[in-house]
Amino acid sequence: MGKRKNKGLIAATVTLLGLVYLPVLEVSADTIVVYGASGRVGGLIVNEALNRGHDVIGVSRNPDSLINDHPKFSAVAGDVTQLESVLEVITETDVVVISVRGVGPSNSPDDAITSLAAKTFVQAATELGDAAPHVIQISGGTTLWRNGVWGLDDPKLEPGTANHAQYFGHWQAIETYRDSKDMQWTVITPPPSAMSSAERTGEYRLGEDEILFNAEGSSFISTEDFALAVIDEAETAQSAGKRVTVGPLM
Repeated sequence: MGKRKNKGLIAATVTLLGLVYLPVLEVSADTIVVYGASGRVGGLIVNEALNRGHDVIGVSRNPDSLINDHPKFSAVAGDVTQLESVLEVITETDVVVISVRGVGPSNSPDDAITSLAAKTFVQAATELGDAAPHVIQISGGTTLWRNGVWGLDDPKLEPGTANHAQYFGHWQAIETYRDSKDMQWTVITPPPSAMSSAERTGEYRLGEDEILFNAEGSSFISTEDFALAVIDEAETAQSAGKRVTVGPLM
């Protein structure tokens, strides 16, 4: 399983911060690990990667639940919150996608799976050094801003509740990556409204911390287009070291 290398150009139409850009240098990601492969979003990310010819490793505590007969797919047992397990799975891979959620019994952001996953991956990357894969973690839309209002300032998010733990766990994950050193990471955030089940358009727009809207005032994006954005990032690392959000074209 080779590390990333230059392979050519891709011509997907994408916009970054409102600016359309065309072919960008592609970087191959031969082997992609997907935590949360059995979920709706994770499953589409797996399919997008397989359709592009990547080898994909789906990870679950119960790998028998990952049913995919594609010849380039394999399922393994693993726990994204346990360092030894993560090191065993990700060593000699190219990209790791973390698409997980969940909270602990204490309903604390510290025990949210997203927060623990980020901390565990940073530990693993520190041990692997230059051989560490690029991690792409899926975040939550409540961590975005809208017209100067931060989604996490919602007074309904009371400490001690599952929602508070879940949403602030996403934010802790972002901060964990921002505080890390000498590793390649990207956090990709969908809009706070549920991603639609509309068909894939093959188009999307990237921003940073603000929710993205189209001319009609909608922030909806199909889950398929979100998966497209994730694998584009896996192949290009164009947003490495950043938190980005995905939204519809203007």
